[in-house]
Amino acid sequence: MMDRKTPLRSPGILPRGRFLKLLVLLLGMLVLAPLLEQFFRLMVLEDLFLTAVFVYAAYSISRNKVLLATAIALALPAIASTWLKPFVKAQWFAIAAGLCDVAFITTVTVAILVYIFRQKDINGDVIAGAIVVYLLMAVMWSQIYVVLEIAQPGSFNFPAGARDSTPALLRYFSLVTITTVGYGDITPATHAARAFANLESVVGQLYLVIQVAWLVGMHVSIKSK
Repeated sequence: MMDRKTPLRSPGILPRGRFLKLLVLLLGMLVLAPLLEQFFRLMVLEDLFLTAVFVYAAYSISRNKVLLATAIALALPAIASTWLKPFVKAQWFAIAAGLCDVAFITTVTVAILVYIFRQKDINGDVIAGAIVVYLLMAVMWSQIYVVLEIAQPGSFNFPAGARDSTPALLRYFSLVTITTVGYGDITPATHAARAFANLESVVGQLYLVIQVAWLVGMHVSIKSK
């Protein structure tokens, strides 16, 4: 029989302690994979890391069955397209897969944000989650850019001879845009591409301002008690 003094755990959207591992996988995809591909020519590393991010992100919301079913339904075609793209060249297939990527990452990002803003204490897990959201937004925008480039080739101006790794280049462009660094080596060339780039830079800066203000406010509130 259950001890009455044992507190019951409320069924949250996400299990605790998952964000640090997801953060490591994201950094591996964004930093480690390009470095290793440059020096060792391991061209499948980014695909492996992307698949691992999708699988672990779906696992991280496994306590909510509806979210899990939605995530799996969106992640499966996205993962399949990642490994089938050398064999399936149809434009509609690539666009549908990219949209599934966007929908999946958006679902996970919203779930993590809901979890974070429901917390009453600031700890390492919450801070890691806030960083994960920021990086996931960058990956999400990069998938939007991939869809734009597939639907309308020439939406972006790339460095000469670099079009063979378009998804990786657009992830780099997305990170440069969301952080408002703006090196200028990759530029949007169409109205739609410029509009989405503008929106990403605005959303990225607003997220940082709001999230940092919330974290600081929560920290001050906890210290004052």
